[in-house]
Amino acid sequence: MRMIARGERLNYNGEMYQLPLPGGEGKALISDAQPQPNLPIYLATLGPKNLELTGELANGWVGTSFVPEHARIFFDSIEAGARKAGRSLADIDLSVHAGAVAFADDLERLVATLKVPLAFQIGAMGSKKHNFYNEVFQRAGYVELAVQVQDLWLSGQRKAAIELIPDELVYKTNLIGNKETVRERLRVYKQAGVNTVSVFPTGQTLADRLTTLGQFMDLINEVNVE
Repeated sequence: MRMIARGERLNYNGEMYQLPLPGGEGKALISDAQPQPNLPIYLATLGPKNLELTGELANGWVGTSFVPEHARIFFDSIEAGARKAGRSLADIDLSVHAGAVAFADDLERLVATLKVPLAFQIGAMGSKKHNFYNEVFQRAGYVELAVQVQDLWLSGQRKAAIELIPDELVYKTNLIGNKETVRERLRVYKQAGVNTVSVFPTGQTLADRLTTLGQFMDLINEVNVE
């Protein structure tokens, strides 16, 4: 990817991959895109080995299934990879998806809705043997929950799997509640070492979502200057 970004001819002879394919009909090409030699490359990784690879080679990390209280299950591996390349964790943009943003005191309906994607990640994103999202939640200490949700989902009991997701996990993987609650959660992300968060602002209309996003950005700015 960095060869492409630099505008070089894509001719690569690596240990695992060779481009063009030896004996094939393809030719080594140069991208038509304007060269951007310093284009940052982010990797969205979950398993320990690929997290280590992220620290060794990438400019940033895109994290999912992220609970800031358990950030080190990701960051330890990223940091180990960074050391291999003579870098530190501070050299990598640690970007995570922090879920939905909503400001309200009564969030019972929203919490119920947000259990659905969590149950899907834990139960359905992969096979019984290989579900990297499920493995992440197990490494974060939710072993029994992860196993039970997956078993229920794969056996067709999706409603039961969704109902098994605790409210606590929804609050830990989203930024919802009153402003003080969300502000405190942002502090937890910051203290964990996160540099960047991506979010989904809730609301019935575009105007509602933009209002939510504006309120969220105000809190971001407040936490950043603390």
